[in-house]
Amino acid sequence: MTPDVKLDIYNIPMIVTAWPDDTNETTKAARQARCDSRRGAGPRSLRREPGLWRAFRRALPLLVSILACNEVAAAPAIFWFNDPVGPDQTVLVTGADLDQVSKVTVGRIPDSGGSPPENKTVEILQQDAQSLKVVVPAEFAPGIFALELSSPDGRIGIRANLPTVYWIQGDLGTAASPGGWLRALGRNILRRRDHARLDLIDDRSPGNAVASLRASDGDLWQSHFAIPGDLAPGRYRLRLSNGDGGDSATIDAGTLEIQPRRAFTATSFDIRAYGGNGDGRSDNTMAMGRALAAAAQAGGGTVYLPRGRYLVRGAIVVPPNVTLKGEATHLVNLAWPDLADPPEALISGTTHFAIEDLTIYASNHRHVILGGFSGGKPLQEASDIAVRRVRIRASAYRGLMDPEATYRRMQDIERQFPSTGPHTIRLSGRRLTVTDNDVLGSGSALLLLDASDAVIASNIIANGRYGWYSITGSNRVIFENNTVRAADLQGTGGGINTLFSTLNGSENVFIGRNRFEGLYGADREAVTADGPGGLYLGPARSIDARQLSLQNIPVPVPARPDWAGAAIMVVGGRGVGQTARVVGTARSADASERRLRLDRPLQVPLDQTSVIDVTLARENFLIVGNRFEDCGVAAQSYGTGLNHVIADNISIRTGGFFAIGLVYSHVQPGWQIQLLDNHIVEGNIYRAGTSRAVLSEESAIGVHAYRIGAASSETVLTRAVIVRGNRLDEDAHLEIKSSPSIHPAVRDVVIEDNVVGASRIGIHIDRGVTAILQRNNLIERRITK
Repeated sequence: MTPDVKLDIYNIPMIVTAWPDDTNETTKAARQARCDSRRGAGPRSLRREPGLWRAFRRALPLLVSILACNEVAAAPAIFWFNDPVGPDQTVLVTGADLDQVSKVTVGRIPDSGGSPPENKTVEILQQDAQSLKVVVPAEFAPGIFALELSSPDGRIGIRANLPTVYWIQGDLGTAASPGGWLRALGRNILRRRDHARLDLIDDRSPGNAVASLRASDGDLWQSHFAIPGDLAPGRYRLRLSNGDGGDSATIDAGTLEIQPRRAFTATSFDIRAYGGNGDGRSDNTMAMGRALAAAAQAGGGTVYLPRGRYLVRGAIVVPPNVTLKGEATHLVNLAWPDLADPPEALISGTTHFAIEDLTIYASNHRHVILGGFSGGKPLQEASDIAVRRVRIRASAYRGLMDPEATYRRMQDIERQFPSTGPHTIRLSGRRLTVTDNDVLGSGSALLLLDASDAVIASNIIANGRYGWYSITGSNRVIFENNTVRAADLQGTGGGINTLFSTLNGSENVFIGRNRFEGLYGADREAVTADGPGGLYLGPARSIDARQLSLQNIPVPVPARPDWAGAAIMVVGGRGVGQTARVVGTARSADASERRLRLDRPLQVPLDQTSVIDVTLARENFLIVGNRFEDCGVAAQSYGTGLNHVIADNISIRTGGFFAIGLVYSHVQPGWQIQLLDNHIVEGNIYRAGTSRAVLSEESAIGVHAYRIGAASSETVLTRAVIVRGNRLDEDAHLEIKSSPSIHPAVRDVVIEDNVVGASRIGIHIDRGVTAILQRNNLIERRITK
């Protein structure tokens, strides 16, 4: 799924400071000396050897050596580096040919009015072709750091702690309205509030900023900006500063369309005028239908329910451009009796509708609120659906049901809704709003399917029997300030996944400042990524920078035929560690090969040694500032994961926090994941860890790889993970492991500045891990009895 906002999040903040050309004699001499050392005697010695065969015999290893030399002589490339990062903390740089880097310098970009930076040469702590690790000098102040990597082929620079914008989201989704709001989400979004700003520059006059906005709320991971009410509609370029580094440290944050908010008809249709009666006894089904039909005929409006208890025996279908609104949540009840054959949904609509300020009561039910579907499938044109200030109390098991009747109803629900139960709120489409609700149903509380630009905020979300919340195949979702719990001992948590979607990914999801508690059913996971399968694993070569050729037959999977939106991860050979997304596919003229078009150029071309994994994308999850209590795993990246951050969370009696790459009906790597500043308060747990086989154990912060079932023993499943600043008070530990551990499936892990209290394990690292760096960790008392 490609965001509509013109935002290239894949261009790492990077400066190529000096790439010498072929006229640079110093560089040519260095390259020549390095290659000559590989060639041995060189071509001239061949001419001294008579005979064609002898010449060929001696030339063969020479040619191999020259090819090897050409590979060695390739200029270093950078694929990713971690931030945020502070003084005396490690920067992990991943890329290609990084073993050619001979020197790294670090300088601090001055803030406004500051002195020029003083660059310092730093020690390279670990280094090979795929990565290197250095430390920011401890004497530097926090800020934006410029790193310069020097090699015989030149220099390349990066700047850590610049804003890395994952996505922009406004009150109109990919657009915003005058008087509306805009959110920027990613890494290092707001570092110094008093200096941070977002400039809007009119595309039609690209000079000075038309508006310079200050954040009304924010932190490292997100910021909120109010759009001026008098801002003229039009297209604006965005320039973002997080407050550090002065004017030189602003970044291009894409473009934004300012549009007037769509005007809805203000006409009100009081249900009493159509025969409605809120006495709690009269059937209002027909009156509701008449009022809604009148609103639809008028082109839209509000069907208004004054104080009362409105009995309904059938389905309510809200037309487009209509709001169903009560006088107040605590004053208006919509009540359904215990129906033998309830409708597909108690309240439904297709697009552009809202439900506000009322309470829903139901006994036997299927879905309660359904929006953006037709015939059970998402509607492509669905948008602008809102549920605000609605209380739902829907229980199919309400009342004095005998055990046999309860079991029959459970069987009936399981037959209709296997593994999920009915959904209390089930939505699809663009620009979805679910705010300030109190939701309880007989199954799963919430499903967002193929949704985009959704805001799920300040709700109480209670899962029922076998229920869980699900953000599926969705893009640009803000899930914040909610309370998630189970209302049934068989209810569980939920997460972000690709399980039911016909799309090839879920991405750009913010789960922040929520409370997850009392989850006891199934795996008990509060926030997990999920979705088995993939599309292709095998050799690939570059046709050009944005096109690959595949020669193996892809595995059959129920996914889009063109693979659009799937992730490409180079898992072996030349270019390993690179990632991209699929834009589309095509066949060669003779139909002998499949070709993939990419959303960005690969920095290092793929050759006959390269192996790629095309898999369902799960990218850019921000799981920050949440509280987890009495759950299974609190938060984890499970299977395919790219650029996730799990930070600033609190865990009490949960399994902990994890980054896991594995074979999940397909190779699913987890790369570039950061576990930062999490706090495990109480770690003694019961049936809450990653393994269902363990009864009682310690909580953990873990980096795992499970290669069981992989075709190759060389594939690195979990790569480039930062475990920093975490506090584990007691009965909790750090664990970095691979299964099986014979060949490393985890590489490039930084474990730094963590504090581990009283524990039976402290820290565990097995032999299936390579290129791991430990610094400044405090491992306190080991429990031995």
